[in-house]
Amino acid sequence: MSSLKPYLQKNVKVITVDGRLFLGMLEGFDNNTNIVISSAKERVFFKDRPTEDMEMGLCIVRGNEVVAICDYDEEEEAVTDYTNIHAEKLKDTKNSLI
Repeated sequence: MSSLKPYLQKNVKVITVDGRLFLGMLEGFDNNTNIVISSAKERVFFKDRPTEDMEMGLCIVRGNEVVAICDYDEEEEAVTDYTNIHAEKLKDTKNSLI
């Protein structure tokens, strides 16, 4: 996972297979894409109420749960009013057995 090296010690957004969005600083990773994020928070979008950021602290996300990782601009995040952004929960990417 050398492609993640440029993201070390930078702010990243992580989307997981169950549709969750995490933000924080990428502290480390391994060959299985298990990642460690410090100052992590989960951003939860709602259809009918303001978006919430839930503080998580230090967070480990298993590699088989990671769908996408990207960096983000902290200044742009600070000026974006997420309380006025509404959305339905992302659908998960797991295949249903039913």
